[in-house]
Amino acid sequence: MKKLLILFSLLTFLIIGCGNSAESGNKTNEKTGNSKKFKIGITQIASHPALDNARKGFEDAFKEAGVDADFDEKNANGETANANLIANNFASSKVDLIYAIATSTAQTAVQSTSSIPIVFAAITDPKSAGILKPNVTGVSDRMDVSEQMKLLKRLDDKIKSVGVIYNSSEPNSKVQVEDLKKAAAPLGLTVVEKSVTQANEIPQTVDNLTREADAIYLPTDNLVASVANLITEKAASAKKIVFGAEAAHVEKGALITQGVSYYEIGKEAGKMAIEILKNGKKPSEIQFKQMPLSEIVINEKTLAALNINLPQDIKSKAKMVK
Repeated sequence: MKKLLILFSLLTFLIIGCGNSAESGNKTNEKTGNSKKFKIGITQIASHPALDNARKGFEDAFKEAGVDADFDEKNANGETANANLIANNFASSKVDLIYAIATSTAQTAVQSTSSIPIVFAAITDPKSAGILKPNVTGVSDRMDVSEQMKLLKRLDDKIKSVGVIYNSSEPNSKVQVEDLKKAAAPLGLTVVEKSVTQANEIPQTVDNLTREADAIYLPTDNLVASVANLITEKAASAKKIVFGAEAAHVEKGALITQGVSYYEIGKEAGKMAIEILKNGKKPSEIQFKQMPLSEIVINEKTLAALNINLPQDIKSKAKMVK
């Protein structure tokens, strides 16, 4: 009997010891940060350099922070119906977070869920877009157009009118045109507006714009971005300066920009997402941000074609691209 009691005591000790070890192991796992792999749905309205950079910056923020995430990337190919389907699929599959790039994708994401956190990027005016809900935050790409127009005047003080071509069905573009008007008036500039809704309208519209305006301003407009090469080629032939709202325009032939970095916009959005997923913050606790203007970027080939002499202080600060 005594032997049985000793054996029972030993078994009880071993069972308790194993339980404590398992509990200790679980605590160790928690302390060492062996956390879950987050599932993030990325919805992008279309592919072009600015939006692609916003996606890359977002994903790089997770890599640099060492946060494990599975990115389910979807592209709506410019169709709101596709964006709506993508958003509903993300909501039904209960992803941990939705990253919405551009206005229409954010709007459809907001309509699809009020519980899943949504972080947006590349939206000029999130308030007028109607997406500032309790489960939403993000980074705006609204520009300081006044500073851009001051830079344009420094390139050529004889410029009296600025033409702008934009898609009238894009809310972001309408906001930018209004910002351009407000910025132009104090500088003695008039604005020549040309709106389009389809790419095939652009060639004739640009021809008219180069006749009616001294320079052309390209907003961050998805339709305009898709045919930026055509616009800049026609403007260069007419010896007109094209001022791009962001660097991708310059890479496609615009003379100059002092815009925002879409890569940095994406990176900032990624940091917000990490705060929500890792640190438990609610989107409503994170104020949406507007990024400052980044470096001046100039197209070297276009500069030579237009035969413009840059002021030395602009030239010394600018990044030159070919």
